[in-house]
Amino acid sequence: MNSVTVLLISLLLVRSLSLVPLFVGSKVIEVPKDYSSIQLAIDEANPGDIIQVASGTYFENLKIKKPLKLIGEGPDKTVISKPGRTVVSVTASDVEIRGFGVQDGTYGIFLYYSSGVLLKNNDMSNNTWNFAIWGNSVSHFVHDIDCSNIVDGKPTYYWVNENGKHISQDAGYVALVNCTNVTAEDLSLTSNEQGVLLVNTKESIIKNVTMSGNDVGIDLLMSSNNTIIMNSLIAINWLSIYLTSSNNNTFTENTIRNGDYGISTRYSNGNTIYHNNFIDNIVQQYQVNSSNKWDNGAEGNYWSDYNGTDTSGDGVGDTLVPHLGVDYHPLMSIYDTLPPIAHAGEDRTVFENTSVDFNASGSTDNVGIESYIWNYGDGSVGAGLTTKHTYSVAGNYTVTLTVEDAAGNTATHAVTVVVVKAPEPFEWRIVVAGVGVGAAVILATIFWMRRSLRKRKVKK
Repeated sequence: MNSVTVLLISLLLVRSLSLVPLFVGSKVIEVPKDYSSIQLAIDEANPGDIIQVASGTYFENLKIKKPLKLIGEGPDKTVISKPGRTVVSVTASDVEIRGFGVQDGTYGIFLYYSSGVLLKNNDMSNNTWNFAIWGNSVSHFVHDIDCSNIVDGKPTYYWVNENGKHISQDAGYVALVNCTNVTAEDLSLTSNEQGVLLVNTKESIIKNVTMSGNDVGIDLLMSSNNTIIMNSLIAINWLSIYLTSSNNNTFTENTIRNGDYGISTRYSNGNTIYHNNFIDNIVQQYQVNSSNKWDNGAEGNYWSDYNGTDTSGDGVGDTLVPHLGVDYHPLMSIYDTLPPIAHAGEDRTVFENTSVDFNASGSTDNVGIESYIWNYGDGSVGAGLTTKHTYSVAGNYTVTLTVEDAAGNTATHAVTVVVVKAPEPFEWRIVVAGVGVGAAVILATIFWMRRSLRKRKVKK
């Protein structure tokens, strides 16, 4: 048998094996036709079975511990809800979940140390953390999860083996697994286990992303040579920045505020961390078997709990260093080069001598806005997030809002207020007088006509 024949036989054998299903004799189970609950169907199913769930709302927390397919009729029709619990927990590999609304839980869908999971057309909403994933090897993060999976109205971007791409700005969740040279920029990510997850990813950029209400903000596992810059992590529940076995990354100009742990590094070395703001986190920094550089050679980071002094007047602390055992050049003030965004509301038309409400709550900043100054355009000024003003003269007025952040950066926004004269008050006495005159005329006319008729009759 020559080598060509052996090769052909081998290819045919591989091809035939690829056509053999993973599980032989898979059956279809219907809920609630065959079983009254989804979990009961899962418990009774064999590996590889298909569970089809009819439309309706199922108040359950599902635990999937075997490979199977769980198919709903669509996220607007088949809903799973379990307040205070994990709604769908997956600890098995080769699981498929599609066509469900998953809502009102602590976690929506949680993939825990599993591999090869397929998620499609699921809508996770109103959970404390809509989507969650956890593991300790790259294989635990290799899944098929596309943008048809929605978290609080925004698509999930779970990319595996991508290179040289940009994440869309409508993203609700971002994960990069085995990726290179990917950029995620100008995003707002809330209410998931991670805001941004990088696994075995390199040479990528995470920039100007606002994260709040996540369990973990930015999570790096076995990732290197990435740049994390100008991000805002506010009130992260557990770990704002978390590095595990991740080396040679750069973290700069990020603001980490009001979290549990500000930054945590485990078995991570050679990372450069400088010009960041660590503000009022319970634990500002925590490290295990890690050695990193906490400055750029001259300046380190701002720490809200640093109480040293700047004896040289260069803006860098000289006493009580290294702060927290890591930063030899702590900054004396917040580092921030990014200006705020001012928003004074919308143009409007009002009546003169009427109180007008102004609201600057649409203004944002990566560090935090310290002051709001209003110029009402008529020579008057005001201050505050919300304020009121009354215009006594009709005309067009340009109202300008100026906001300033903690680092002294400013921004303005102007709106037009058109003031018109109020309508004249309705005079009922004029109407009444008019009605009275009209009635008198009518009565006089009737009296005159009757008198004329009588005279004619007398003459006849």
